[in-house]
Amino acid sequence: MKLALVSLLLAWGLFGLGVAVLSPGPSSPVALSSYESLWRAQDGLPGTLPTLEGLASRSDGLGWQARVLAGRAHVAAGDPHGGADFLGKALSLRPTTDLRRELASALEAAGEPAEALAQWKRLLPRSEAIAAIRRLEPDPLRLAGLLAGAGRYTEAWSLVRSNSKPEARLTRARILVGLGLAKEALPEFESALRSAPTDVAVRKEYARALERAGEREQALAAYRTLGATGAYEAGRLLETLGRPKEAAAAYLLSKDTEARWRGARLLESDGQTDAALAIYLELARGTHRVHDDAALRAYLLAERRGRTAEAREMASLFPPAFQWLLGTYRAPAPPPSRANLQNGSPMAIPVAEALLESLPAADGAAWAEAELDLALPTASATEKVAIAKWFAAHGDYHSTYEIGTPLLRDEPARETYVLSYPLAFWDSVNRWATTYGVDSFLVLAVIREESNYLPTAVSSSDARGLMQLLPSTAKWIAESKVKEPFSEDRLTDPDFNIRLGTWYLGYLIRLFDSDIARAVAAYNGGQGNVERWSTAAKVKTAAEFPGALVASETREYLVKVLDAWLVYRVLYGGGASPSE
Repeated sequence: MKLALVSLLLAWGLFGLGVAVLSPGPSSPVALSSYESLWRAQDGLPGTLPTLEGLASRSDGLGWQARVLAGRAHVAAGDPHGGADFLGKALSLRPTTDLRRELASALEAAGEPAEALAQWKRLLPRSEAIAAIRRLEPDPLRLAGLLAGAGRYTEAWSLVRSNSKPEARLTRARILVGLGLAKEALPEFESALRSAPTDVAVRKEYARALERAGEREQALAAYRTLGATGAYEAGRLLETLGRPKEAAAAYLLSKDTEARWRGARLLESDGQTDAALAIYLELARGTHRVHDDAALRAYLLAERRGRTAEAREMASLFPPAFQWLLGTYRAPAPPPSRANLQNGSPMAIPVAEALLESLPAADGAAWAEAELDLALPTASATEKVAIAKWFAAHGDYHSTYEIGTPLLRDEPARETYVLSYPLAFWDSVNRWATTYGVDSFLVLAVIREESNYLPTAVSSSDARGLMQLLPSTAKWIAESKVKEPFSEDRLTDPDFNIRLGTWYLGYLIRLFDSDIARAVAAYNGGQGNVERWSTAAKVKTAAEFPGALVASETREYLVKVLDAWLVYRVLYGGGASPSE
């Protein structure tokens, strides 16, 4: 089997090997007995293709691999239709980006351009997907829309610039906005709206284009014609125009909870505390994301006005973060263990271990991951805990978190807490936190919220890695502060990213005189914004700070990071180490 598998891997090209040396461990003969039939079938192609197709009926990791191999075998044999069929079945079982790319290529080779295009669209904005939609989309207008959606505005503009069809007007308008030419987009929007004057979405786009073009009064009028639908944008614009009373009235026309929150904040700033309190109480008793912020503001106002019962009700709704800011937080006892979550031993684990032993490192990990991924849907809670622990033991804390977090909601116990809040990359975290004077658990809390422990995470704003650093910021820290050579690809290296991110977090803590809440908020919202928001709201106490944060994302971030920090402290205590 070993020689057959070596030749398979080399001929297959799946692993990109120059030489493959396999050394099955002691568990391999039993655990991999079913995989041996897969490898024999692959080694005996084309005559053994029916055997491979039979194995593809399974719904486990082996079945997924069999579907992938059968698909590739059909493609290699000049049968892209059959290949696409099996690759599609594999994708339905366990979707991956690489597999979708193979399926798209097979569909294209099979002469099924519409189906291929549907798959390539899901791979945008990758460059190969861009090239594919150029080949496959025959309609220039639709192609322009796809290119614009992928951020290729200049190329999209060349396709519609001279298009005289009425339906091209809206596409041209959107492309011009994407090019930063909002003023030039206005006539196109106006022309499009003459054909569809009741289209609310286009009317809102037009209002935004007016605002971007500097026509703020016209934009305000356009937002107001939309009634409740445009109320949030009208309120936001009125705030920037320095008209807070009108802004409050506009916000409160909206059903959007963030708009109502902003309206209440403006009423409170204007001294209309009873009206503001009524809105805060309404929002606090809901389930949307502003409910905790509203509860805190309602608590502060109710306390000042002697409305004790309401203040007590609001205090009962606080997350731990707000209790900590108020100085009322009392750490709970660590969560107890549950015997029913211990000693799980799904068959997928020894198979995964055997695959790691039998295949080259990166490839063994990929096959093992597939085996475990496909065992999860039917696994018991105990088995899921065991699988998550396996990922943690192999340094894949993102998978540990992804499995542990939903488990925690259903099975709150120490076993699930440590999966959802792992001591990820502990050696690096502890080293750099100690070096730069930051609580190690605060660093882990930031990593949890920024990237969910995924070293290769990239945001829509191009922030990268575990602590989501912009390349420009990371370059400044590396070269000017920690005196380390910088390259963008190093941002996916956990130790390098943690070092730079921890330095920056420590810098913010020092900048804000050891005020952890402001430092955490600044990590997300920027130090200048935090200073400006705090000054504008005349923040005097820690409890007033969250309500001063204008950006909803930053308010949410602050609570999530502080909550995670407090959970870490409860779980692991002050002297935690990975062995505890």
